[in-house]
Amino acid sequence: MKKTILSPLSILVCSGALVLSNSLQAAPFEVLHWWTEPGELQSKQVLVDHLKVNDIEFEDFAIVGGGGDGAIHVLQMRALSGTPPEAAQIKGPDINEWDKLSMLVSIDQLVDTQAWTNFLPEVVIDDVSVDQEYMGVPINIHRVNWLWLNSNIFKRFGLAAPKTWKQFFAVADFIQAKGVKPLSMGGTPWQDALLFESVAISVLGPENYIKAFVHFDNSVINSTEMVEAFKLFKRLHAYTSIAQQGQDWFWASQSFINDQAAMFFMGDWVKGSWTAAGKEALKDYQCVPAPGTEGVFSYNIDSFVLFKKVNTEIELANQKTFVNTLISPEFQIEFSKVKGSIPARQNVDLSGFDACSKQSAQDFDNKVKVPSFTQNMATSSHQQGQIIQLISDYFNSESLSAEEAVQQLSVMVKALTSK
Repeated sequence: MKKTILSPLSILVCSGALVLSNSLQAAPFEVLHWWTEPGELQSKQVLVDHLKVNDIEFEDFAIVGGGGDGAIHVLQMRALSGTPPEAAQIKGPDINEWDKLSMLVSIDQLVDTQAWTNFLPEVVIDDVSVDQEYMGVPINIHRVNWLWLNSNIFKRFGLAAPKTWKQFFAVADFIQAKGVKPLSMGGTPWQDALLFESVAISVLGPENYIKAFVHFDNSVINSTEMVEAFKLFKRLHAYTSIAQQGQDWFWASQSFINDQAAMFFMGDWVKGSWTAAGKEALKDYQCVPAPGTEGVFSYNIDSFVLFKKVNTEIELANQKTFVNTLISPEFQIEFSKVKGSIPARQNVDLSGFDACSKQSAQDFDNKVKVPSFTQNMATSSHQQGQIIQLISDYFNSESLSAEEAVQQLSVMVKALTSK
């Protein structure tokens, strides 16, 4: 049975260091999020506009940093000081971690959620629920295991989309020989790990991927297949550059879409910035599953939680309105069109969505679904951060072998799952 060690926040709470504020919190409605890139800002504005129509003034609590690591840290500090925001962008197992601290508002006790099972997929319900009780509000679904192809470059050289890693390396070598950068990539740890995630899914298969990165099964982590995944992952480093170190994902996406690189591994939130720049799916870029992952959908679900505040009549009304706005089909459709995702709801009209989103929706329904461990879907942030750093260190090391990295990973997960 998996046992999770207490996070630093949990330890402080258990010791009595956390005391919620008893002061009244008046409007506006403060929302923590990490949507700070151009495409993300437009999707955030959709939320602001929908809340404004419903008489809620959105107070922006934005924390810069792709992936939300910085936002979670700031939220912990705010919580420890007794002044959490009204709502925060929290997802996956982190919802359960915050619920253990008795800080979250039960969505079931706030609004009628009985009908939600009629339009939310099972994996979405599981993601935002704790002990069969809704503790979060899901708004969209991203696919993580996409490989994006620059249409101009692929047409120029008459290249076909690679479906296997053998084909990928052949295409990458050909493009590199032509003096064009084969792969655009940012230089932060979570971006390194996101690339590894697709490699791991392809090499291990979805079942063993889940065993390794959701259940921390050391028999899979110590397998020859895991060593193979690390070795294949390291081969990709030859197509990156030192200049990319520390580069944010947005700038890597701009390098790709502006014909400076042929391929790009990233979740479909990247489409938001391209749409904002007037780029079109299939015309300017192609979307295909990462090599070897055609039958798999690695998902990332955006969701919000509400924090317990002084329950004045106005605050309760605002909380209910916030939830009802986020779960509404009107908001989810408009938001996902801008964000690059698909709605969390399944009973919506996707006719106005681009070809990549339609493909995403179709694959979500028909492919094997696995939670993205790099996007907070499989493990808590506390566990995830350490694993991501190890993967990134290996990717950028000139001396660490795949066997040594796997051994370190094995030791790490034993520590993470022990008392």
